[in-house]
Amino acid sequence: MPAKSMHLCEFIATEGAMSEYQYYEFQAIDRLLTTEQQATMRKLSSRVELSATRAAFNYSYGGFRGEPLKVLEQHFDALLYIANWGSKQLAFRLPRSAVAIEQLRPYTFGDEESILLDLLITPQYIILNLKIREEEGYGWIEGEGLLDLLIHLREAILRGDLRALYLFWLCGAADQAAWIAEAEAEELEPLSEPPVPPGLGQLDPALQAFAEFFAIDQDLIAAAAEASPALTVTHEPIERWVSLLPETERTTFLVRAAHGEPIGAELLRRLRQIGGAQGPLSANTTQRRTFRELQAAAMRQQQQRAQRERLAAERARLAKLEALAKREAQVWASIPGLLAKRTASGYDEGVALLAELRDLAVHQGQRAAFDTRLREATAPYIGSAALQRRLKEKRLE
Repeated sequence: MPAKSMHLCEFIATEGAMSEYQYYEFQAIDRLLTTEQQATMRKLSSRVELSATRAAFNYSYGGFRGEPLKVLEQHFDALLYIANWGSKQLAFRLPRSAVAIEQLRPYTFGDEESILLDLLITPQYIILNLKIREEEGYGWIEGEGLLDLLIHLREAILRGDLRALYLFWLCGAADQAAWIAEAEAEELEPLSEPPVPPGLGQLDPALQAFAEFFAIDQDLIAAAAEASPALTVTHEPIERWVSLLPETERTTFLVRAAHGEPIGAELLRRLRQIGGAQGPLSANTTQRRTFRELQAAAMRQQQQRAQRERLAAERARLAKLEALAKREAQVWASIPGLLAKRTASGYDEGVALLAELRDLAVHQGQRAAFDTRLREATAPYIGSAALQRRLKEKRLE
């Protein structure tokens, strides 16, 4: 699905005029903000929440005066944007020398109108840009604190863990499911999944937060995980690889590290390259399912999950009844005192207990005996409209 020509920054700028709630947060990871950079942030807004590693902008009216992705490129490493009419955006600035662009490209997806996973290439950086707009919106949602967990995904991507990208591809494909079905009905080439990374069945807290943030269907994730091998602890012979680096290259890395440059991801990529290894998190490029196949698998996952939930609920119900049976006499003994209070709280608690006793009687096949005791317990309050209403609500009348 080709992207449209409007740049994302321009798209967001047009949305600013209709703002009710917008939240932008930028975080720096590789370096602290300089005094000059902090001054630049204050020029964007006098109400900015600012530190040496973070800038947050909260708007109830109006909009951001800068270009978010340009601000990210020039000053920060991560951006989160959220607006209550349905827009969400997560973007990372990655050092171009630390990432293989060809490994990221298969996951690009979408268009500016609904959902987008895009790569913006600059001489120094790759801006990994993930954005979604839900037509219905989702009411008022606070953005503060969301980036603190999601930001760990940047380091994971730099080290070759592409699970977040695959999950977002799932989100985009699900969003375009109707379009995909229409294209396949016209016998166009079906949409196939990108390379499947290992560990989709073992999401860490950051990936779980990512899936929740973008509302990615859990059954679809489970279906995708069927072709995703489990994560395994793999020892990489880094010490041996270091010895393979030419001396001049080792010296260059050392000098850069001494100057405080964040060389870890770039060095690891180079060591894997010189050692002839793809890395323990390399994606599976052989098995490529269509999205229709993933949908069918997700339906099976949904049915299996529903069955598990029903069984779990039934086990919990039976356990609760068994526990109640052991204290049935005490519960019956507490009913008269609760009803005698003739208060709302007394009626609420008493009727709730009677409903539990009714369920126990049905389970034991003693409903007739329960009905007799119920009439005896409630007879003194036959004229209480408040109690009768509560009994009716619980179907105990």
